[in-house]
Amino acid sequence: MSELCYKTRVASNTPMVQWVIVVLLSVIATCLLIEVGVGASSATAQVTSVGGGDTLVVGGQITKDSYGLYLVDTKRQALCVYQWLPGTRKLRLMASRTFKFDVQLDEYNADKPTPSEVKSLVEQNKRLGG
Repeated sequence: MSELCYKTRVASNTPMVQWVIVVLLSVIATCLLIEVGVGASSATAQVTSVGGGDTLVVGGQITKDSYGLYLVDTKRQALCVYQWLPGTRKLRLMASRTFKFDVQLDEYNADKPTPSEVKSLVEQNKRLGG
């Protein structure tokens, strides 16, 4: 019996279990704020770091009348958006995407000035001693 208790204690200290606990506590806190009527627009956004700083959890407004969580995994370079559905008291995954390759683009859908034009201006400024 004591061996079972020891294994349970060891398992509860694993980083994955801690990560799940922090995420669930963040979800509960966000849901409680929504239920008592505190909107994200009137409250300061709180960023919670989990998983050794590899994951960020941010509660926020999704649409005019709904709230949820933004989950950013910097280690896997992925983003997930969850919407809280108060009528059903459920959390729904709205979108998930990796940004691993997005951040490798120098320019995409960029209006004037483009990143290369900004780089050129910065280099010109450095040459002129500015």
